[in-house]
Amino acid sequence: MDGRLFEAARTGNVPLLHQLLFEKPLILADCVLFSPQENPLHIAAKAGQLGFMQQVLAQRPDFARQVNADGFRPLDIASAIGYVDIVKEMIKTCPLDVCRLKGRAGRTCLHYATMNERVEIIDELLNSCGECVKDVTSIGETALHLALKYCKLEAFTNLIRWLERLGLEELVNWVDKDGNTILHLAVSRKQLEASSASPG
Repeated sequence: MDGRLFEAARTGNVPLLHQLLFEKPLILADCVLFSPQENPLHIAAKAGQLGFMQQVLAQRPDFARQVNADGFRPLDIASAIGYVDIVKEMIKTCPLDVCRLKGRAGRTCLHYATMNERVEIIDELLNSCGECVKDVTSIGETALHLALKYCKLEAFTNLIRWLERLGLEELVNWVDKDGNTILHLAVSRKQLEASSASPG
């Protein structure tokens, strides 16, 4: 990626983006050819640069679907870090299926929001696309599994409320590839905590 474009994305410098597009109208297309491992939306998502993202999405909405070298899409990054405004913008601008696209380890943006206990982002995602709560990772984990696995109790409680609201309570009984429901995970975690707390 052109160094100036990278810097514009990192700093949110929209005038510089416009200047670069004027000087080299195909600069964004060149990203696909020369830097397929990361596009300007990935950089802007990491840096929380909403205005820059809006400009790039207007030019290249397909960038929202691309994974970087680490297997993350821009929406995954914003969801994990907690940039609510960027998540809202991407949900509003992109086709809704972008919420359900799987990246690294089969995880979606909802999985990353859950693992990092971004409750407001969980709300935004489920309010826009309730079906994404059904998505599982490559090892069959739901967002509920991940909330327990990473000890994110506020996220877990919020997800349970959403299941009730969406009429999807049966998800509490879904099993991962090891045959574990969320109840199995909760019990095993309690047993682990009890054994590590007992005097040895």
